[in-house]
Amino acid sequence: MHVLVVSFLLIIFVLGAVSLPSTLSRVWNLFFVEESDLRSDLRSLAPVINSRYHDSLDFYDPFLLNKGTYIDLNGLMARLMGQRYMNERVRLYNGHLTYYGTEPDLQVDLAVAQLTRLSEMQTERGKAFLFVVSPCQIPKYENVLPIGFETDFNERSDELVSALRENSVTVLDLRDELFKDGISIGDALFKTDHHWKPETGFWAYGKIVEHLIEIGVIDPIDPKYTDINEYNVEIFKNRVLGSAGKRTGRYFAGLDDLAIITPKFKTHLSVDIPFQGISKEGDFSYVGYEHSYNYFDPFEANPYNAYGNNCNAVKQYRNYDAPTDLRILCIGDSHSNVSFTFLTLVAQASTELDMRHYPGEFLPYYNAADPDVVIVQVGADGVVQMNTTHIFPIE
Repeated sequence: MHVLVVSFLLIIFVLGAVSLPSTLSRVWNLFFVEESDLRSDLRSLAPVINSRYHDSLDFYDPFLLNKGTYIDLNGLMARLMGQRYMNERVRLYNGHLTYYGTEPDLQVDLAVAQLTRLSEMQTERGKAFLFVVSPCQIPKYENVLPIGFETDFNERSDELVSALRENSVTVLDLRDELFKDGISIGDALFKTDHHWKPETGFWAYGKIVEHLIEIGVIDPIDPKYTDINEYNVEIFKNRVLGSAGKRTGRYFAGLDDLAIITPKFKTHLSVDIPFQGISKEGDFSYVGYEHSYNYFDPFEANPYNAYGNNCNAVKQYRNYDAPTDLRILCIGDSHSNVSFTFLTLVAQASTELDMRHYPGEFLPYYNAADPDVVIVQVGADGVVQMNTTHIFPIE
């Protein structure tokens, strides 16, 4: 037994000695050679740890309940050791975090049937339908997934898009639009979250409006509505630690900035969110936002949810200064919050439904709303979900 123990310890010592030079080299590069965000993070970490641990050696001290401290330290060590995988998340070659995997049992055929049916109902009424695919952290046209990891997110999206187009359903694939405009996923999405940056959501809103004009749903409008130069863009630095970042800590991939985008021009809107008891009227900066971005705790806050007043089953907007008399019914999830929020600026009336949370039946609501256009938007990593498969009662 003693021989086995000594042999095991000797092996550990040898392996540690062999890997020590590469580990020290990595640390040296991070601190003294590379232009790395991690260096500034590490400089700021020392006072944080000191304040957390000062006079706190007693295990009954409340700081031990602060799980985020340990996640941060664990993420820091994983980053220093060059790990790609941590707590069910993988760090891509572009520095972003994502989950990965394949889900072969998801019902793409059901989503195709439901969306085609809704499109046909709109056509029968002389109205319009648009299905929008948003990008996910695994890009369609970039190779950022480390060797050994795989996903079928874009393959499923391609399958759905192809089938819908064969059924004459109008589709706007924002993955293709990003590629055409030369925008990388690294620039388009948060590093620590699966959502896109507000700047990208605003870009997507412009693409949707452009598409609605192209297919004749609305006439051309004043370009100020989709021109980012006609908006104030306030940047809150290091404000977002997304859902992936909450699993890995702020030092594994860093923190994200948050942009709050508001029109420079005059606006007058109202919103009713019946299931939350929320009713507001005023300018866009008041009506379109839930002001949680002013509060920041990396492991509790989700500042992205400021857009569109968070996820809700129903949100009903009216725009008293709208450039069109368009009535839009938007069906989506958290991924569409930004683009749908800005669409309120061009439509006289717009309603957002999230079928994941809506407790009622869709058809009665749809018939009562009688929208000029229905827009369904989901992310490429969630094209088969309740917002695409639970539109109508499933027999």
